[in-house]
Amino acid sequence: MIETGSEVASLVREAALVTGRASGIGRAIVEHFLDDMDVKRMKRLWSNRVGRAVSAPAQASRLIIPLAIAALIASACSSTTKPSSTTASTSSSTTTTASSQRTPRGAPSPGVTATTVNVGQVDDLTLPISGLFKGAQDGTQAYFDYVNSLGGVNGRKIKLDAQDSAYSNGVVANNTAAQIKNDFALVGGFSLDDAAEEPLIASAKMPDVAYPLDPELSNLPASYSPVPNNDNDFSTTIFKVLKKKFPQIIKHVGILWANATPSTVLAEKAFERGMKSQGFKIVYDAGFTPSQTTFLANVLTMKARGVQLFFAQALPDAYAATVAKEMQQQNFHPINVEADAYSANLIKEGGAAVNGMYIEIGYLLYLGADGHLPAVKLFTKWMKKADPSANFELQALFGWAAAQLFVEGLRNAGSPPTRASLEAALNKITSFSASGLITTSDPAHNVPGSCVILAQVQNGNVVRVSPTPKSGFFCLPGSLLPAPGFKPEIRPAPRS
Repeated sequence: MIETGSEVASLVREAALVTGRASGIGRAIVEHFLDDMDVKRMKRLWSNRVGRAVSAPAQASRLIIPLAIAALIASACSSTTKPSSTTASTSSSTTTTASSQRTPRGAPSPGVTATTVNVGQVDDLTLPISGLFKGAQDGTQAYFDYVNSLGGVNGRKIKLDAQDSAYSNGVVANNTAAQIKNDFALVGGFSLDDAAEEPLIASAKMPDVAYPLDPELSNLPASYSPVPNNDNDFSTTIFKVLKKKFPQIIKHVGILWANATPSTVLAEKAFERGMKSQGFKIVYDAGFTPSQTTFLANVLTMKARGVQLFFAQALPDAYAATVAKEMQQQNFHPINVEADAYSANLIKEGGAAVNGMYIEIGYLLYLGADGHLPAVKLFTKWMKKADPSANFELQALFGWAAAQLFVEGLRNAGSPPTRASLEAALNKITSFSASGLITTSDPAHNVPGSCVILAQVQNGNVVRVSPTPKSGFFCLPGSLLPAPGFKPEIRPAPRS
């Protein structure tokens, strides 16, 4: 059994050397690529994952991550010793390797042909809950369908290679490695296990345009998000709003948060840091797991402790509906504020129990209240085309916004585009709102937006409530709370 990050790094090195020998590659060349990739990332990934009881199958699946990296390295080394017969006219079959991504600007990149650009993503589609984040696939595909209907980008149609994570680190690593090899970029993926992508993406310097949950992934130089990770630069706007709206109850706060991955733990710490900065006092704080089906014990404890203001973090619609119904059953009625439950299923599953629930979001109310706005109309139209039975969940919006950010970069990446030219174009996008669908952020510098919409479920509808304006977002300048030592990201010069 592998116990430490050092052992993982050693396994990566040994596996790469063995693979290199089998491919006729000299040790010195392999060592060069091992030194070039940051093996320390493997140590961090492993240290993030230990500390829990891990089954033998799970241990086995995690071995796939270093082995996949080893194979990628060996492939890269091989490409430096063997001339390629691939030409620009057959660039769709170009092998993605660490060295191929260091080719001069203008050379063909994997996934690009004269008529298409192929991009990949990995989503939680079947596990831990069937269809959990299918919305990410639907939203990404919907925007690409819209762009393709207009002729594509610079004469090329965009094709999406969406793969299932199976809620397995090993599957995520295998799928990501294959997409690095075959696709131009990663766009719109959403997985609780995206930390398994990070060492591969870092090693390959693969452009990734998505909403990453893992902080290490979100901070990579080639990672761009329409909704930048706010763990290091947290918006306190919603706490200022609620403090003014409910000043008498901010000292009696209960929190439920997703204790699913190390990244969700870090997100919760940032959330609590922002809350405490505004004088809130937490009297109940508990994590939940994706396999949890009842929250009755949490509800009973919160009621006993006198919780008057309840927050949930990363609590999807079905879970939020269950919490609300169990609160109702126990005649427990705190102010309920959800951040991730906005979807078509919330009211359907929660019924009367979710009436009065507050929802704080950084995007338009695309399910009805803002349905008349052009950006929402376009999103809705193409989502229904992509999947007539689509659940308009938050991840669908993230997928759509990520696809739009990618397309904005691709349009300015030249023809044929390269990964380097795509990054150069994305590095110039300092203001992005997906045509007004989301609060404005700065993807180039990885700075999140700080504006919000406060909404409430009222008689089966989700509507805007004070202080949210009738359109747009409520903003409070100076509401970002940087973590100690945090500075906005400065992107490195594009690879030459």
